[in-house]
Amino acid sequence: MAFGGSGSRTASVVGVTCALVTGVVVYVLWGQHGPLGVSERGSLISVALLPPALVVSVVGLRRQRSGAREDEAVAVARLVREVRSVGEPQWMHSLGGELTAIDVTFAFRPYAHARAAELPPTPAGQLERVVEDYRAVRPRRLVITGEPGAGKTVLARKLLMELNKARGEREPVAVLIALADWDTREALTDWIVRHLERDFGMPSRSARKVMDARMVLPVLDGLDEMDAADVDLADSRARRALEALARYQDGTDPAPLVLTCRARRYDELEADGSHILDAARIEIEPVDSARAVRFLELRGAARRPALWEPVLDELRSATGGVLASALSTPWRLALAAIVYEREGDPGELVGTAASSADAVAELLLGRFIAAVVDRVPRQAGRFPERTVHARLHRLARGLETDLVLHRLGDRVAPAVRTAVIGGLVLTTAVQVAALWQWPVYAEVAMVNCLSLILGVLILFNELRSLQTGSTEESVLSTIAVPPLGSPLWRLGLRRFGRRKVRVLAVFLLVSAGTWWNLADGPFDARTVLLLASTGWIALMIVVGCVMAEFDSTAVGPGGPVRAVWCLSALAAGMVAGGIAISGGPELIDVLFGACLITVLLGLMSEWVGYLIYRLANPALGLRLPSFLDWCVTAGLLRTSGIAYQFRHREFQEWLVRHPRPLH
Repeated sequence: MAFGGSGSRTASVVGVTCALVTGVVVYVLWGQHGPLGVSERGSLISVALLPPALVVSVVGLRRQRSGAREDEAVAVARLVREVRSVGEPQWMHSLGGELTAIDVTFAFRPYAHARAAELPPTPAGQLERVVEDYRAVRPRRLVITGEPGAGKTVLARKLLMELNKARGEREPVAVLIALADWDTREALTDWIVRHLERDFGMPSRSARKVMDARMVLPVLDGLDEMDAADVDLADSRARRALEALARYQDGTDPAPLVLTCRARRYDELEADGSHILDAARIEIEPVDSARAVRFLELRGAARRPALWEPVLDELRSATGGVLASALSTPWRLALAAIVYEREGDPGELVGTAASSADAVAELLLGRFIAAVVDRVPRQAGRFPERTVHARLHRLARGLETDLVLHRLGDRVAPAVRTAVIGGLVLTTAVQVAALWQWPVYAEVAMVNCLSLILGVLILFNELRSLQTGSTEESVLSTIAVPPLGSPLWRLGLRRFGRRKVRVLAVFLLVSAGTWWNLADGPFDARTVLLLASTGWIALMIVVGCVMAEFDSTAVGPGGPVRAVWCLSALAAGMVAGGIAISGGPELIDVLFGACLITVLLGLMSEWVGYLIYRLANPALGLRLPSFLDWCVTAGLLRTSGIAYQFRHREFQEWLVRHPRPLH
């Protein structure tokens, strides 16, 4: 469930909640309570403090997401910072930890069946000068094609980084987005805005502002990855995507964009009449034998030159041979260098090449994980090859491109909906039973009615989402927590001290007065429990405010999972504190727990799916985010915003075909 509504509606909710909480506190402290004792008062105060804490957290998150105060220039500057903060790590991950890419070359290829853009008069056709060629294209619409592993994504990332480095004040910000998760029934601009929010932590209104102003240059990666191989062109998402991109305008002019696709797939789409008008198409050329030899001499053969000599001799002598063809892409060359960097005999590639180029690829991919595991430093942790292979195989099945942790629940979607709706029905039933079956005080009845209304509203929203097929992400999927010991914690605490420490100060002042009226003495057990509960709630406020300061793109894909576990632990501690204060579970504690579960189910439905998926797949281990971060460090995966991606689509497809190591 995602929170929505206008600013006036939010203000009304805040006002009503504060008035209600004030009334509860006044009634508890100074009203005529009959037999109501200190434990009941403590429980009521705990419940009364829950709504403002939730309102402060949610409204704070919504204010952060809404970007209501950001004008266009500030929003664009924010996007530039976010894109640059993830650009360098993504560049290194795409190259497997290297800093320099193979200097691939490309040639402009004329369209056969469509109106093309004006091409550069003297194209450079080199990776290092791709920005020059792109700036000379009119209009600035570019399609990058090539064979699998040719370096399309690397070329697109290079173009993105160089464009943003030399960006003028009124030039759009280049943003890389994978096409695989685009449901073409969603408007292109809406989909891009959603990615600006998800991948770069942009507030929703800021993202909409920069998109409406056409200050985003979408670099769309992987048109060929939108459909399975057996999908007809007429029914393909790729065809519908090209039709939408052809209509993408900036006023009366074609809007700039960059698109990558495998050459064969784009040829098929073009022949079928699907294309982008007024675009230039470049095709990445194979890496010739001379450049392949230079790369291997610097990267692989430098350590063990004698073992590499047969491979280099074969590449020099048979420039059009099977081995030269098999190693004609940057991906395959990097793969060969990694596989034989420390172990094994690269000379076996020459014998395998006598069979076919596909056999060379199978040999390299079959040894890839073992080579990576062997070269990871021991202090960085190490997983056995079979464990790595089994877990990645399980994750690769049914995956398109992006691996977003809270979207793993989509694989068990019916079970997720059943669990969420069942939990909401159960908590609502508890509240109804408390309302009609048990004799309660007026305060308890008031709290129960509030939580019952909340439960019914969230249940209604879930049923409506089930009927409409909505996949809107919740507020909690946009926050992230870095690992313990990360320098981001110090940064978040400093920002909290500058911006939001007054929230904690007000809470402590109100709590001090409240506990002074409730406590029986300065050192009795109840006073200690009350002070402990106050400290716990203060900790919740600090952690919640600090989490709102974190940049999800800087934290990384594992951050949202840590945030949910952190919030769940704090909520569980709050419930336990309420029970301890009241001296044992009472009716008010049951209602308090039911209310809290209802709120969490409404806020965390996709995380329920994540938990179900994890329980259904125990082989993935207890610390899946840590494992995936290790795979990124090792070079098996890469990151894009809050998503993980396999190092290369060929590697992912190979894992799907091979559930176990080949040796």
